[in-house]
Amino acid sequence: MLKRSIFYIAGMIIACTGVDLVIKVNIGAGPWDAFYAGTSEKIGLSIGTCVIIGQIVFLLINSLLLRKRPAFESAITIILWGLILDFCMKFLLKNVYLANLPLLSRWLVFLAGVIFIGIGIGVYLTSRFPSMPYDGTMLAIVERFRLNMNFSRTILEGAGLLAAYFIGGPVGLGSVVFVFFLGAFIQICSRGAEKLLLKS
Repeated sequence: MLKRSIFYIAGMIIACTGVDLVIKVNIGAGPWDAFYAGTSEKIGLSIGTCVIIGQIVFLLINSLLLRKRPAFESAITIILWGLILDFCMKFLLKNVYLANLPLLSRWLVFLAGVIFIGIGIGVYLTSRFPSMPYDGTMLAIVERFRLNMNFSRTILEGAGLLAAYFIGGPVGLGSVVFVFFLGAFIQICSRGAEKLLLKS
């Protein structure tokens, strides 16, 4: 249980740090992160709060896809993710300014952020604790429609890209990278983390 708890918390911290790096470097955030950032600007709530609200919607979507009761136990994960995301943005990376770096440096930071996100999500999913409803939606699509994790994630990221574009979120070339590559990277990281957990 202790090892799983460490994977759970560490994975979320790593992933949220990656999300904030990607947003700050301003090349194009992950589609849903771009949507939450755009929503945050529109309604004046923190990005973490917008994430919490959005994840509640995904919680209901999952219930419909799997024809089960909503996984209310995910509430702890939702709240923790929102709080950690805001902590990284407002405190951990508060004085980190990346948007004015040379383009090559920004891309390197962006790729580092993507790696953090992929590793973080792969690690925290391995804990088998309640997942973020969005990640649960990815798994629900896999289960319901017999798709692999990569394709399922690509569908979700593509939908997020459209939503972010229409709300005016920070969409860019980096967002397209998320759509086509993050799902595969999460799948690889999840397998690696699973092996690490079993060995430890």
